[in-house]
Amino acid sequence: MTKIMTTILALVMVLLDWVAYRRLKRENAGKIPRYSFCSVILLSYVVILAVPVFMYAVITPDNGTSMMKFSMAILTGYLFFAVCRMLLYAFWLPSRRKVFKRIGIVASSLLMVIFLYSAFVTRTDYRINNVRLRFDNLPESFDGFKVAFISDVHVGSMWDAEAELEKLSGVISSTDADVVLFGGDMVNLHHSELTAPVLAQLARISGRQGSFAVMGNHDTGKYIKGAEKTFYEQNRESLATGLSSAGWTLLRDSTVYIKNGNDSIAITGIDYSDELLAYKHSFRAIEGFDVSGIYDDVPDGIFNITLSHLPQLWHTLCEGGYSDLTLSGHIHAMQMKFAGLSPAAFLCDEWSGLYERPEGKLYINDGIGSVGFFARIGARPEVTLIELKSEN
Repeated sequence: MTKIMTTILALVMVLLDWVAYRRLKRENAGKIPRYSFCSVILLSYVVILAVPVFMYAVITPDNGTSMMKFSMAILTGYLFFAVCRMLLYAFWLPSRRKVFKRIGIVASSLLMVIFLYSAFVTRTDYRINNVRLRFDNLPESFDGFKVAFISDVHVGSMWDAEAELEKLSGVISSTDADVVLFGGDMVNLHHSELTAPVLAQLARISGRQGSFAVMGNHDTGKYIKGAEKTFYEQNRESLATGLSSAGWTLLRDSTVYIKNGNDSIAITGIDYSDELLAYKHSFRAIEGFDVSGIYDDVPDGIFNITLSHLPQLWHTLCEGGYSDLTLSGHIHAMQMKFAGLSPAAFLCDEWSGLYERPEGKLYINDGIGSVGFFARIGARPEVTLIELKSEN
């Protein structure tokens, strides 16, 4: 999706830049302003054309994380410059009055300030979103049970992973949660992103009854092209080993049971299998994916929380009566959110927050990290604190 949007934006900008250059000539701008304009614009195109080279021709298992981070930095700068330029053109090009050009300069400058704020402040401005959910089949002993839910950390695309995770762990600790659940995409490309300092910070993130996680599409290693199948398998196993060493339990089509007195609830994790990779950029409900085997040993009637990186599986889970509460991530609200709205709303049936059906509830976390570009424009990174309430 990022590649498609960037390509469309680049083509639009080529046309607008040509129109702007023609306007400069008609306004009798001197050679220095015109040549300076052309130099800056051409440089931006050279830079953006270099991104596919870095992302697909140069990335290897050994340098993938650094190359991806470098490419994201280039793409972020290009997007910011292009969108601000577009706003300038929106005021300047339709009118010959100089006042509109000045307004455009001011407006685009303010927009650049907003973009920079989103990259250097909002991106790590973790918020706790308190959600209270009621269920008629929740055991009374679990009334008030607190779940801290996070997703999409993308360690490899953090500027300073150790410092940012230290801040995140402090926020999660302040929730005093009974369990911490993670919805997938711990790394961006490769298990090596889980360095010793990173694992030390992850070890600090824990609920009173443990921390549980599933894998997302980025955890599979599939974004490093051309590797052997054994590489992807090893990447998954190494990531699982790393999380285990930090005290996390990775659920791979498996279920754990949390006890409180004589009562129990089930937490099931859907692994990100090769079959699900075909849907990693799908926006609609996934049909035909059989989840029944994952719940074979789960007792009927027990209250169930399911971790599924892809929210598109929720309809399947509801129709099968498998999950009372499904927790997902993946979408990040496309890292853009204004007054509760996002471009993701036009693409996805469910994209952020709470959704309900008679058969079950879905909550989609907006994620912690970033992917594609280094910013969160209004879409603050989210720690969801869910309090379970019994209606009995």
